Amino acid sequence: MNKESSEALMDFYQKMLAPEFESIQKKQAAHDGKFIDILGHFDDLYKHLEKLEEEYQMITFGMKRIEDRLQESQFPRQDMESKLKELKIQFFQMQSRLEAIEREITSKRNSLEV
Repeated sequence: MNKESSEALMDFYQKMLAPEFESIQKKQAAHDGKFIDILGHFDDLYKHLEKLEEEYQMITFGMKRIEDRLQESQFPRQDMESKLKELKIQFFQMQSRLEAIEREITSKRNSLEV
């Protein structure tokens, strides 16, 4: 290859190709930075998912223990239901008494104000 051809090719490279390659390299570097950021976000998501999975396993294990205890419970379910009904009745009776006391206090307060 002669000197003129080589100079023409070098000139063409410097004026046309080199700026394009530099532009491509800059864009690639910017994309690489963004890609690294995205990978960091994915890492954070995976860590969060792992933590959620661990919590899920602990909750599942805890629920299993509770279910086992309920099945092994000394009191049959009917006994617990009847005791709950008794407690509800007692609660409503106490609530009625409390309302009566409140009415009595209010009426006494009103009679003292008159």
